[in-house]
Amino acid sequence: MSSGFFAANVLRAAVLLGLALGAMPLLRGASAATRRLVLALALGGVLLVPGVSAITPVWHVETPASVLRGVVIVDPAPADDPATPAEVANAHPAAVRHEAAWLDPARALGGLWALGALAVLARLGVGLVRTRAIVRRAAASPAWSRTMARAQASMGVRADVRVTEELDAPAVTGVFASVVLVPGGSEAWSEERRLAVLLHELAHVRQRDCLVHAMAQLACAVHWFDPLVWMAVRRLRVERELAADDAVLVAGTRASAYAEDLLAIAGAGASRHAPSFALGMAERSQLVARVTAIVAAARARRPPSRFRAGILAGSVAASVVAVAAAAPAPSSLDPALQAIADEELERTMAEWHAQGGTVLVLDPATGEILANAARSERGSNVPGSTFKAITLAAALDEGVLSADERVDCSHHDGGIYDGDSHGVLSVPEMLAVSSNIGMAKVYDRLGAEHLARWMHTFHFDVPAPSERGAAMAVGGAGTATPLQLAAAYAALANDGVYIPPTSTRRKEPAPREAIVRPETAHTVLSLLEQAVSHPRATGKLARIEGVAVAGKTGTSEWTRPDGTRVTYASFVGVVPAHAPRAVILAGIEQPGEGGSGGKVAAPLFARVASRWLRTAR
Repeated sequence: MSSGFFAANVLRAAVLLGLALGAMPLLRGASAATRRLVLALALGGVLLVPGVSAITPVWHVETPASVLRGVVIVDPAPADDPATPAEVANAHPAAVRHEAAWLDPARALGGLWALGALAVLARLGVGLVRTRAIVRRAAASPAWSRTMARAQASMGVRADVRVTEELDAPAVTGVFASVVLVPGGSEAWSEERRLAVLLHELAHVRQRDCLVHAMAQLACAVHWFDPLVWMAVRRLRVERELAADDAVLVAGTRASAYAEDLLAIAGAGASRHAPSFALGMAERSQLVARVTAIVAAARARRPPSRFRAGILAGSVAASVVAVAAAAPAPSSLDPALQAIADEELERTMAEWHAQGGTVLVLDPATGEILANAARSERGSNVPGSTFKAITLAAALDEGVLSADERVDCSHHDGGIYDGDSHGVLSVPEMLAVSSNIGMAKVYDRLGAEHLARWMHTFHFDVPAPSERGAAMAVGGAGTATPLQLAAAYAALANDGVYIPPTSTRRKEPAPREAIVRPETAHTVLSLLEQAVSHPRATGKLARIEGVAVAGKTGTSEWTRPDGTRVTYASFVGVVPAHAPRAVILAGIEQPGEGGSGGKVAAPLFARVASRWLRTAR
């Protein structure tokens, strides 16, 4: 059995039991026998689900990954020091080879499951052996046999009755041949008490409760780790005793007398309980609820009619088939790429002593998530200069900027500054050196309201326009999730068409939303290519030999409310730039001293992309 098949059936069982337990409050006004039937059918369905799922057509349940919203204003320090990083040796090394782990997690979990299942089955087996031994040593009783004849005539089922000195209270056992066990000294009970006891136990026989009990224990063995199974079995035990009590009262026994008999039997002694394969009549833990139900005047007591029982059985059977047929849609993750992303992220975090990180890979044409390696406690970060591509796309599409302009990047009145001094720069140079001043001047042309609208268009939630608009435009204010940024870049790589990301393989055409003009998307992608290939580019360590790369670095720093200083180094890239196959976001949280997007995240991007391209060709 594969781990995926096992996990799917664990989830199916949980759904089925959740439905059954959820139905209990709705059936509060129904008889206990009705609730017992629903629970018994559900537990039986849990055992049948694997077989049914193997023969029924698969109904794939799509699980699209929602683009997390929630861009919020924070109070960061001035954004992104865009100084060009020094060349880092060994920028594109071969993959790190990891030794095989000495312990296979799948095998370890399988062994743990087997131990738990064997423990439950062993308890049931011991109970079976002990019960059969008690039955063999028990003796017939003429007094009880005479009363049994009356009870059988009333209930319409047959069973043997025997007296044993090994139990303190009556019990019934036997899946096929039923035997009622009564304690020694019970021959002195009144005829009415003996009759009530046998009516109760024959009600279990008529409901085939011993068979249902064995089936429930098997469900516990298979799903011993699932609390829903134990909850359902415990509730079943309560409802089956209530249903048997109801059967005694329906047969004509006076409620007050029966309640007194039950209390007397339970109080006579409790040192010798019925073994696990027998159903004891007087469990003290249930006495209060049972006596309350016995003396209740307005209470449904009759079992469901055959017609209603058939409807319930059909409904549960339909639920079993539906749950068994349902399966998660095939994952969009590429196992080979996922392994590469995991390895390279761990390597980078170790090299830079980082606290967290993410490598996320999207197919821009389908929105499918091809890899998602995450070692992060934070869902979002201040994006830094990776966000400048969005601001640039908005300005170009609005027509307030052209790609062949030159912008004075020497000074900005709004308090935005660059790490290095720049004079007049062309737009490609401005993006290549990641000039905050230049992008702030682009924002001045665009305006706060237009930037907010464009951020929403690119599927970022935004606050109301404020004086921090310039900081947002350069990526130094607000936070974004890795999925938001990757999806936005994917739209630029996909001719300006936004496709909602999904973690499952798409069978139908993806939803498409044109958010910028194709020529705008092409221009921005070309500018992002120069942000990697330009001699002064901050993203030069993202280069891959023989492959055009388009992307942008980001290094953001801000202070949390608790005073902790946070650094986030990132790179978002499109590869190959001229025929995009993937958008790869690499983000590292709290890298060591000197860690920036260009030094930390760009090489991480390059290693992931180059290894994947070699294997994917």
